Amino acid sequence: MKLLKFIIIALLFSCSENKPRYAVNHNKKSIENTSILKNIIAEQNQKIDNYLSKNTDKNYINSKRGFWYFYNKKNDSNDKSPEFGDSIIFDYSMADLNNKIIYNYKAIGEQSYIMEKQQIITGIREALKILKKGEIATFILPSYKAYGMYGDLNKIPPNTAIICTIKVKSINSIKN
Repeated sequence: MKLLKFIIIALLFSCSENKPRYAVNHNKKSIENTSILKNIIAEQNQKIDNYLSKNTDKNYINSKRGFWYFYNKKNDSNDKSPEFGDSIIFDYSMADLNNKIIYNYKAIGEQSYIMEKQQIITGIREALKILKKGEIATFILPSYKAYGMYGDLNKIPPNTAIICTIKVKSINSIKN
């Protein structure tokens, strides 16, 4: 008898209709985040454009990599820019778009970087790809090429474009 009651109860519950589970719609949130990001980038581009319009004495080059730069000292020799695995010794400093120094060469110290094998901010990595030994160049890096949405958690606030001057001291090729 108990077995019959159990079978009847089991059949009643197993025959109940399953309710469908609906997907959660995340599109609204991602659209809002995309819109906020576009506004931040547009605001930075406006600040960078203002900086460039005030500094017409420099011949800034608009890079395909998403930053602007000019050469303080150019190496016109046949030296090559660094390639994957090359070791680079360089110095750099950082300033804001008001030309206020954030970190000077001394505070940062001499840097050693193996091309594409170590972590470094995107803008500096891409800048080093175009520089030769002995060159000095100044780069305007939007926040997405620098320290992004978080800043450096010290002196560089979130979503801040920076001016970075890089001096390449040496490039040691792995092919030698």
